Amino acid sequence: MGKKVIKLTEIDIENIVKKVISEQSESDKCTGTNEVNSPFIKIIEIRYTDKNGKFGTGGDIPTIVKFHLRAYFPTAGSSDEAYQDALSQLKQLVEDELSSKQLNDKYNLVLVRVNNVIGSASNYLNGPLQPTHRGGKPINSSILSSEPYVNLPKEGDRNWDKNKGYADSRWENMVSYINNNGKSLGFGIGKDLKAPKETEFRITDTGGCTDEKRDVNKYKNPGQYVIVNGYVKLEKEVDKTEIEELKECAKGLKIIVGFFKEPETVDGIEIPKNTFEPNKGHSCDYATFTVYCNGVPVGISNMNNGTGRLDKKDPTMLIGIKGQKNVLYRAPKNGDKVMGNGKRSGRPGFGDTVYSVISVSEDKLDRIFEKSENGKINMSIRGTNGSATRNGGKVHGEAPMVCAYITEEGKTERVYGPQEPFGSGRQSLNIPVTEKASIGSFDPCEPIEVVIK
Repeated sequence: MGKKVIKLTEIDIENIVKKVISEQSESDKCTGTNEVNSPFIKIIEIRYTDKNGKFGTGGDIPTIVKFHLRAYFPTAGSSDEAYQDALSQLKQLVEDELSSKQLNDKYNLVLVRVNNVIGSASNYLNGPLQPTHRGGKPINSSILSSEPYVNLPKEGDRNWDKNKGYADSRWENMVSYINNNGKSLGFGIGKDLKAPKETEFRITDTGGCTDEKRDVNKYKNPGQYVIVNGYVKLEKEVDKTEIEELKECAKGLKIIVGFFKEPETVDGIEIPKNTFEPNKGHSCDYATFTVYCNGVPVGISNMNNGTGRLDKKDPTMLIGIKGQKNVLYRAPKNGDKVMGNGKRSGRPGFGDTVYSVISVSEDKLDRIFEKSENGKINMSIRGTNGSATRNGGKVHGEAPMVCAYITEEGKTERVYGPQEPFGSGRQSLNIPVTEKASIGSFDPCEPIEVVIK
């Protein structure tokens, strides 16, 4: 049997030589037996609010924590442990700080803002790589142009670019870890969390070795880490017993969302008229909103009271008027709005009171309190899909009047409002149909007052 001859190209030979040299280099210089560094966490500041949620008033409710976090990663194995250790330590430091001030409530930590992130990798991957930093400081280009760096693989090399990718992804991986595992640690990601204001990647000089094998006498700083400076919001934990109590309090919950041309009594509650510009009424056909409680949709409030709604010619202006068994709809009927020129429209229903009373079922309450972050019900509205819009896909609430109340055993208790969460007149709501807007929050176990029918 003849021998098989394998022909090597110049590139093949060059790669083999590089591999042999790198392996020799790794075995010759990288003989350390180092442990991966423990995370370093520092609380910069804890900010407090009063019971109305205002800062700087001498309040004693812990609300925002400014922190510095540094987590280190092993060369092999999962980085999840590094994130877990760092986040657990941050939570423990917060709890210890609050405990020292006799504040013993338990809180979940929600990441809401990040100022800057630094992601780093060591200058080794299948051999030494040209670094960008040493001791946390950039390496001058003139130094990189000389030995021992000049002939090391740099940007454009597959391994170098791959290591840069590791450094760049540290932050995204942390967010992903919190999304997937944070609940068990008492962590979450804020809905409005944006990308860091500043990001930086580094390939740190570790002597062309992994962190674990580097010579710590020459290269004290490890290369595989992430630094995060940001803020977490504190949200009080609610135990299962409290949730059951809140659900019991919320039985019979109803929510009014609408426009009131004149004062009106609904379920024994006196609802004031909306405030708007003097001598002007309000008419709009771009005000159909889905109402949410803790992100759970509970009903649609159609506040349209213009010609489109009255003529019933445009189906996008009629959404939510029919077909909602849990919604009592009060249609515009009297109207006769005062126009901008001082004349009256002469059109019944035009500019009239229009509102919806949404009854929240016990099944909905189960879902609502499953999503409660602080024991409260947070209400919000968003333009209903398929409803009429204006001004480039925007909806218009014209300062809706909102009231939440509990009707149970012949008794009515207000828990929110009635009030206009967005002000009035030209300050009224005008947002893209895809965006939610908060309309207030309340504790169902804390009524404002009792109204006897």
